[in-house]
Amino acid sequence: MYQHEGLSDILFLMLYGGAALMAMLAALYLLLTRGNAFSSHITPPASLRRWAAAFMLSVAASHAWWYVLGLHWLTDDRLVRNIVAITLDRLTFVPLMMAVLLRMLQDRRRPLWPIGVAMLPFAAIAIVCIVGHNSAFERFTESYSLVLALTFLIYYVRALRQYDRWLRQNYSDLQHKEVWQSLVLLAIILIVYIAYTSNEGALATEYFAQVNTLIIVGFVIWRVETLQELSEASVPETEGPKLNYTPPIFMTISVSCFIGAARKVIYICNTTSPCSNWLQP
Repeated sequence: MYQHEGLSDILFLMLYGGAALMAMLAALYLLLTRGNAFSSHITPPASLRRWAAAFMLSVAASHAWWYVLGLHWLTDDRLVRNIVAITLDRLTFVPLMMAVLLRMLQDRRRPLWPIGVAMLPFAAIAIVCIVGHNSAFERFTESYSLVLALTFLIYYVRALRQYDRWLRQNYSDLQHKEVWQSLVLLAIILIVYIAYTSNEGALATEYFAQVNTLIIVGFVIWRVETLQELSEASVPETEGPKLNYTPPIFMTISVSCFIGAARKVIYICNTTSPCSNWLQP
């Protein structure tokens, strides 16, 4: 909602509210029901359902704060408004989606703390740019988000291949156990990101984003409810030292990117105007 064109389009507002409502209903379904509306004979992992519900709540909340910030709060300071809304998305929607995708892989419990570490630069840069009222935040989030998305995609493809080998070694029947379809969701998220960063404010892009939100919500619900919980006896609780897992790469990349970006932000703050022209209210 960069240019808020959709605020004057009743059809867009209906779609926007419908996407938020669908995400909220999906979260309530996952949290409050014990049965499986898709397949009664499948018992999905309880922890995966909770993570998926948290993700759905973040989707609904994201719709709420973008709307509130656009109409009722920080309406006279577009730069700070965008920084706040984008940062909230990065600290909720993005890490929860990563957690859901990782919890689908049941060969072992992969640590989630590197995801939290990778999100810290967003919060740090947001604080710096809000205090200094500087538009460098946009350039940082675009570049860092792309690096983070590609890094996670590479890691997830590798983890998915490991999971697939583990499944074939331990189970003869792979029905309701494979999760390669999760890559489709990753592709959808990347498409939405590219659409937003390449065509800011276009109403067609806003429509496209809401339709993709509906697709993502439906896909996550279907994927969670059709994934059979595997026997705990065959799933290690923690990763031992010989498993050579990769998640800490998030921390390494986030720290290195943050140091480089911080230097760039300091330079920009000292050499450019506080706010670029396209962000002026």
